[in-house]
Amino acid sequence: MSEDPFAELGVDENADDEVIKRRYLMLVRAHPPDRDPERFQALRSAYDAISGRRERIARTLLQTNGAALLRLKLHCLAAPDAERHRPSQATVTALLLDGLQQQAGH
Repeated sequence: MSEDPFAELGVDENADDEVIKRRYLMLVRAHPPDRDPERFQALRSAYDAISGRRERIARTLLQTNGAALLRLKLHCLAAPDAERHRPSQATVTALLLDGLQQQAGH
């Protein structure tokens, strides 16, 4: 499965339940489980990941936090030993806010 269920189904991140369901059903008709089981499973996994409002919100938050945590890792943990230090609360907050702002810009 693609890491991005929105891309897997070909829907916008702001799509509502009905749009997602229609797109999923259209793709399943084109890739039924008896003819294309791998593609069907990828579509089913993507649909399950974003099929409800709660799932979409959780997915968006996890992606945002994942990006922010990666930047935090690169900023603080991947630094050479001499420069490695525990990040301050201000640094963590700034990196998380930056992640949120980048997510909002998408």
